[in-house]
Amino acid sequence: MKKVIGVYLLLQAIIRGGCLFLSLRSDESFLPIVVLITCVLLIAGAIYMVVLTFLDKARLRQLSRFFVCSIAVTVFNIVFMFFQPVEMIPTDSWVTGNLFDILVALVILYYITRQKYYIRAKYVSGGAPADGDNAGSPGQKARPTT
Repeated sequence: MKKVIGVYLLLQAIIRGGCLFLSLRSDESFLPIVVLITCVLLIAGAIYMVVLTFLDKARLRQLSRFFVCSIAVTVFNIVFMFFQPVEMIPTDSWVTGNLFDILVALVILYYITRQKYYIRAKYVSGGAPADGDNAGSPGQKARPTT
């Protein structure tokens, strides 16, 4: 699951970086500096998380924090741009973020929290069970006593 999230973040960083480049080169785009800075921060954070993911050092907590920050920044950009009298070209919506980005981040957050329950492991020392009854191999079901 982490590798899929890493690929998604890599694609998102590449697309967002390309659209940021096109918006900066375009004469028709007049995005505020605040939106550009938040976009650069999201790209840098996504690349950092991709590197951690592909080096197998990313934790689920780090990924979930990144997606929460991504949602917060996207909501901030959408609200900020709502009050700005600026016409946007199509690539600007990738720079500011849109509702689809929020929705995908929420779905990934949901799966990260669900995966957290399945990854936890309980380490038991190599001794006998505490009750002494029904001592079987770890893969066997315990038989009911009558």
